Amino acid sequence: EPLQYLLGEWDFMDFTLKVGRGVLCPRADSEVVCEAAIELLKDAEAPVVYDLCAGTGCLGLGIARHLPGAAVTCVEKSADAWPYLTANVAGTGVQAVQDDILTYYNRLPSGGADLIISNPPYLTAAEMEQLQPEVAQEPAMALEAGEDGLVFYRAIAEHYQKALRPGGALALEIGWQQREAVTALLAANGWTEIVCRKDFGGNDRCVMARKQ
Repeated sequence: EPLQYLLGEWDFMDFTLKVGRGVLCPRADSEVVCEAAIELLKDAEAPVVYDLCAGTGCLGLGIARHLPGAAVTCVEKSADAWPYLTANVAGTGVQAVQDDILTYYNRLPSGGADLIISNPPYLTAAEMEQLQPEVAQEPAMALEAGEDGLVFYRAIAEHYQKALRPGGALALEIGWQQREAVTALLAANGWTEIVCRKDFGGNDRCVMARKQ
C-alpha cells in the first residue's frame, strides 16, 4: 500500500495535499515540472493557466501559490480523483473542472491561455505489467497511455496549441525515456523553443515548448 494512502496526505513543494485510493500520489519529480512552469510565467501578469490531468491538483496549486495573480483551472476526468482535487483547491481560488482532456480543447476559447501544464498518463502497456507493488495500487487510469505511452502527448500536441496566446508556453511531465518521442511530436505540430529539463535523479522529466 502506498505510504501516501496510509497517511491520507502528502507534501508537494511547500504545501500539503489530501491523497488516497483513486488518485495519483504527488511525487518530487513533478516539482521540477511545476518550477519550470513558474519560471516560464515569471514575466506574465495575471496569467491564465490550465492544468490537464490534474489529479490532486499539485501542479496547478503550485503555480497558484507562487504566482498569486494567476487564474488556474485544474481539469480531471476521474470520478475517484475528483473528491481529492476539489478538497485540495477549496479556498485557494483555483478552479476545478471535471472533463476529458481528449475533448476538452473543444470547449476552450482560442488564444486565451498563457500556459498549459500536464502530468498525463504516460506508461506503456508493457510498463504497466512491471509496476512496483505499491505503484500498482495507484489508479491505472492515471498511469497507462496506450501501447506507446503517447496518447495524451499526441492529443496535447495536436489540439491545445490554439488555446494559447502567441508565445504561450507548454510544460509536460514525461517518462524518463520519452524525451525524443515527445519532442518529435511537438516539433511535428509546429511548437517552437522545445527544451527538456532533468529531474533530481538526473532523468529527463520536463519538456517545455512555446506556441509561435
